[in-house]
Amino acid sequence: MFRLLIGTIHNAVFLGELSLHYDANVHTQGSYLGWLIIFAPVLGGQIVVYLIRNFAPEAKGHGVPEVMHAIYHKRGIIPGKVSIVKAFASAITIGTGGSLGREGPIVQISAAFSSFIGQITRLTVSQRNLVIACGASSGIAATFNAPLGGILFSIELLLVAINSRTVLPVALSTVIAANVGHYLIGNDPAFVIPEILHVSKNSDIYVSLLAIPLGAFVGLLSLLFILSIYFFEDQFEKFPVNDYQRHAIGTLLLGIMFYSLYARTGHYYVQGVGYATIQDVLMNLITDPWFLLFLIFAKLLATGLTIGSGGSGGVFSPSLFLGALSGALFGSIVGILFPNLGINPIVFVIAGMAAMVSGTTSAPLTATIIVFEMTLDYNAILPVIAAVSVAYAVRRRFLRGDIYTLKLNRRGQMVPEELVADIGSHVLIDDEVSKNIAFVKENERISGAQDYACILDDQDKVAAIIDLSSQSVDHEVPLMLLKRRKHVVLKSGTRAAKALRILHQKKCDVALISATGGTEKEAVVGVLSAAHLVNLLGDVTKTLR
Repeated sequence: MFRLLIGTIHNAVFLGELSLHYDANVHTQGSYLGWLIIFAPVLGGQIVVYLIRNFAPEAKGHGVPEVMHAIYHKRGIIPGKVSIVKAFASAITIGTGGSLGREGPIVQISAAFSSFIGQITRLTVSQRNLVIACGASSGIAATFNAPLGGILFSIELLLVAINSRTVLPVALSTVIAANVGHYLIGNDPAFVIPEILHVSKNSDIYVSLLAIPLGAFVGLLSLLFILSIYFFEDQFEKFPVNDYQRHAIGTLLLGIMFYSLYARTGHYYVQGVGYATIQDVLMNLITDPWFLLFLIFAKLLATGLTIGSGGSGGVFSPSLFLGALSGALFGSIVGILFPNLGINPIVFVIAGMAAMVSGTTSAPLTATIIVFEMTLDYNAILPVIAAVSVAYAVRRRFLRGDIYTLKLNRRGQMVPEELVADIGSHVLIDDEVSKNIAFVKENERISGAQDYACILDDQDKVAAIIDLSSQSVDHEVPLMLLKRRKHVVLKSGTRAAKALRILHQKKCDVALISATGGTEKEAVVGVLSAAHLVNLLGDVTKTLR
């Protein structure tokens, strides 16, 4: 429905037709409006600003950061209206020529719908977050015809915990979504590419080696792309105008840009999702290095103007665009410098697409698999892996945040950069307890020879605990003069992480560890302090770093 909505708006605006059919891989013919088409994104943008301001501010921008924010900071709650507003806002932005993609919006649309279902069915927070991941992955699977990419998208970016209980529901959701997508849209890959043929085994080695500098180049370009997005946002925010005027300025410049390109070249190139230009590069129809370089910077500018001034849409498609053209540019230069290697430059185009997605999103596995599923050509997998790895490493060397998390970090909303196995949760308290304790009656004296003193009542049960190690006790003193610690009783065999959680909840300093769970003297195994548990779990965590 979202794709049909984009197609309907695009056809009405550019072609003056009421039609649902829209093939993004084919260049749009010249508009019946002529040069007046430059005002199409302006008018569309005014509607988008109205929708965002009055109904769902979350619909502004590229969508995925808002989903991550909901998972980590809002208990998985996304207003249901976001799904509808985001669909219309992004469809209008893209359909009227905005230089953004449909993938980020479909993630937010699906996540908002899933969150709404989770809220009305009263799911717990963890279940609601899982359902959001299921919805987002389903959107990716259906949009790209990439079920594996959809699963990995949630694993790398959305899931709070990764295990069979979380991954399998996501996998099942993507299977359903992909099958529905096949039925409604078709089972063809997103792009059609010629078969990649390598002249010899040596050329395979050369391609993999050359993918390393390609990855470094694309990594730097992904850094430039991320910084440019937020540069444009910051600069537009400084304009002393309202949201409507701000977006009108950005979209007018965008309209002038893509119409000027059409007037000079016969194609709009940088408007919309840009898939037609990517298809041209994959078919080796654009080979001039200078024109490729020009289109790279034109797309950077067009995307910055669209999203920086307040548009609604995703950055995944612009990433593919920039990566494809960067790969083509690199391939052209390699062909000029080393004409006898016999390397098909399309390999670099595919590797560049994956590398750019990896560098911008911090999702290298998703980038590798999703580009493979979009092209269905396994011949490029080795250079793709090399380029993806290097691009991610280079971008992270200069900027830790990616195009999603940086937006949240700038607002002071931190999200974890990685998921770490909780080894501390498997440490038991039995071997960590202090057994250097003294059992004494209320009327007795005690010295500092032990770590703890357990005060017994008339039935030889522990009534209180004194921490002798934290007090100056160098000779025998009455018990009544020593400070007693509030304590809890934990059964032997309790995990350290659970023990610390209980101590925190009960606001206690120490725990009495008992073999039976009772406080009888003969059942006491030892005493454990909260401070010792904190240090223990901290040391265990350091082993992972």
